[in-house]
Amino acid sequence: MRREAAKLKFAQADEKISVSDGAEWIRKQLQVRLPMLDTMILDYYHLTEHVAKAANTCFGQSSEKAKLWRKELLGLVWDEGPAAMLVRIHETRRLLRSPTKREELRKLERYVAKRVDMLDYPTFREAGFDLGSGPTEAFCKTLTARLKGSGMRWDSPNAEGIMALAAMDQSGQWQSYWNLQNAFAA
Repeated sequence: MRREAAKLKFAQADEKISVSDGAEWIRKQLQVRLPMLDTMILDYYHLTEHVAKAANTCFGQSSEKAKLWRKELLGLVWDEGPAAMLVRIHETRRLLRSPTKREELRKLERYVAKRVDMLDYPTFREAGFDLGSGPTEAFCKTLTARLKGSGMRWDSPNAEGIMALAAMDQSGQWQSYWNLQNAFAA
């Protein structure tokens, strides 16, 4: 990761941001391998999975109350940030008596509390940052699918080159890249 970042001159970028799931090991790897990151964002979809699990445990699998609570919580973090979300989780936990439900909310509370800096969605949205890794993950699948077409055979260096060209094209950097190459050749 660090080697590829160096090739791209990632440290010189104006903004250095990651969007990832909330796994501790991923966060640690990003901190160690890319210490120049300005911001680490928790993928919004991954947060919704944790909130949905707590909602379903506390209010019944796919019940209307679970849906409403999940929507409320996600609306709070989306519009107001993680502090508002934590307050609402705590309030809900105080109202419940079931040890299983309270423990599930305690887990969600700890999950959110450990990632507060990754959940400032209002600020991230205002800055124009993506809050989900879905487009990147989908693009990776599309990109590799192009290499696996019927009758296609690639060795590693050529596959990497084709993928780099396709990524440049899809990211809108095709013309800039070739302008730069022409400038160096002149």
